[in-house]
Amino acid sequence: MLQKLFLTFLKIGFLGFGGGYAMLSLIFEEMMGFGMTVEQYADLNALDVLIPGPIAINSATYVGQLYAGFSGALVTTIAVCIPSFVFVNLFCYFEKTIRKSQLLTTILNTIKVISIGLIFAVALTLVLATCFYMESWQDLSDFHFDLLSFIIMSLTIFLHLRFKINPLLLTLAAGLLGYLTFYF
Repeated sequence: MLQKLFLTFLKIGFLGFGGGYAMLSLIFEEMMGFGMTVEQYADLNALDVLIPGPIAINSATYVGQLYAGFSGALVTTIAVCIPSFVFVNLFCYFEKTIRKSQLLTTILNTIKVISIGLIFAVALTLVLATCFYMESWQDLSDFHFDLLSFIIMSLTIFLHLRFKINPLLLTLAAGLLGYLTFYF
C-alpha cells in the first residue's frame, strides 16, 4: 500500500502543474482507484481551506493518513514534494538558458490556461459534492439534491461577492451552520 501511495503521489507531483487547486481534480481521479468517496473528497477540500500550508502537501498528508496512517501521511507528503524539489533545482542550474527559451515560455503559458480549466473542474466537483448526495461518481442515477446545502453555499458566495467578507470567516460560519442544521 505504501509503495502504491508513494508512486501515485510522485506522479501527482510531476503532473500537477498550476498549483494546488489544479491538482485536486488529479488527486481525486487517482484516489478513486483507492476507493475514495465523494464525502472524503469534500472533507479533503474543506481541510485544504482551513489548514494553512500548500494544498498539495495538505492533500497528500490527508490521503496518506486516511489510507495508511502516519506512515502513509509521511510517504505521500515526501512523494508529492520530490518533483518540485527536482524542478526547482534544475531551474536554478539552467536559469539563464531557460529564461531565453521561447519554447519554454509558450509551454508555461499553455499550462496557465489548462490550470484554469482544472480549477473550474474542482469548483464544479465541489458544488456537486456539496449540493448533491451520491454514493459514488460511477452511479450518477442515484443522487439527491440537498436544498439546505445549496442555500448555505449560495449565501456564502453572495456574502463574499457583495460584501467582501473574509473567505475564512465565511467558511467557518458555513461549516458551523451546516453542523448545526445537520446534527441538531
